[in-house]
Amino acid sequence: MELYQTDKHYILQEGDYSLWCSRIRGTLEAKKGFDLCSAWNPVCIGVVYGIIGKLRIHPEADWKLVLIKQKSVVGQVAKHDIYKVHKIAVLSLSGSEPTELDLDLCKKHHFGIKKPERITSSDGQQKALQKTWNSIKTAAETVKPKKREGKDKEKFERRILEELQKMYESDSFFYSKSFDLTNTIQRQHYADYNPKLPLWRRCDERFFWNRHLVQELIDMENDLSDHWILPVVNGFVQIELCYMDFEENLQAGALEAIMLSEFGDKKPKAPLRYGIGVISRRSRHRAGTRSKRRGIDENGACANYVETEQIIEFSPHLVSFVQVRGSIPVFWSQSGLKYRPPPRLDCGRKTFSSQISLEIVHLQIFLIYIFSGLGCSKS
Repeated sequence: MELYQTDKHYILQEGDYSLWCSRIRGTLEAKKGFDLCSAWNPVCIGVVYGIIGKLRIHPEADWKLVLIKQKSVVGQVAKHDIYKVHKIAVLSLSGSEPTELDLDLCKKHHFGIKKPERITSSDGQQKALQKTWNSIKTAAETVKPKKREGKDKEKFERRILEELQKMYESDSFFYSKSFDLTNTIQRQHYADYNPKLPLWRRCDERFFWNRHLVQELIDMENDLSDHWILPVVNGFVQIELCYMDFEENLQAGALEAIMLSEFGDKKPKAPLRYGIGVISRRSRHRAGTRSKRRGIDENGACANYVETEQIIEFSPHLVSFVQVRGSIPVFWSQSGLKYRPPPRLDCGRKTFSSQISLEIVHLQIFLIYIFSGLGCSKS
């Protein structure tokens, strides 16, 4: 999709759809593709591959548009491409000129122009420059008066954006424009699952990591905005294409007999191939490190819940096996990394009556006994 810049808008255009992002109010508006003709002097500044969403760090800050700048194809599932997010671009919805976006050039508007190479220095030079800069910064802080509140807010905003960039560029975020990565193969064949709906309307919200960032597009509730809502999942995806090699263990005559018995006169000329894939989906509810997140909450969300699906595709057959993991589904907490002191049961919450709390305690003790007896890992 192409990104255009005007005095009042940033415009994303893809086929028959366009998304107008106001540089004055920070709002989004979905329009048809030919509405780009009504824009005053639009200039194409590059190509992006999807919208992660829009956010604002604090009420006085400008709205930021988070875009997918670089991606790669991981593989295919049922002939649908699966992509990995490599780099993102954060575009400020303000009147200031965009800087350091480093977008891929548009083949239509930047024909014949080569992307300039960025000059990089060696590791030794970078360390020396960083050491010098730290010395200058330390000396300046001893002379300068106390920073104003505005400077603190800018520093806080810059830090949050850096952490956001590190998170989305960690090679652990994936998406597909036509395949539902949030639902298992089995759930996609349920009676109430409608594959004709837009992708975001049928996805599992537990694994829809950027749902909050695209809430404005969701609230529009029209066909034009549905095109721009791209569910992004966090976890791991690996897909490999394998080939069957019978000749290593079978003689030519035995191989010919097997092929005739399986396929008859329509035996394949090319080697048989099949796909193996692993998709791990991490829940966005109560995600965190094992030492910080434990147990379950009032909504039934387990800490560090992950759903791993192993897929084998041998056209036209598609089968999968699903495993889930998460923290022990009871109300409990623990300080420290080791199991000393022992876990503490959190009971008697205000949201429950005394009778229900007593029943929950009995259930918790029973479940911990079961998990301990089966030798399951406590996490």
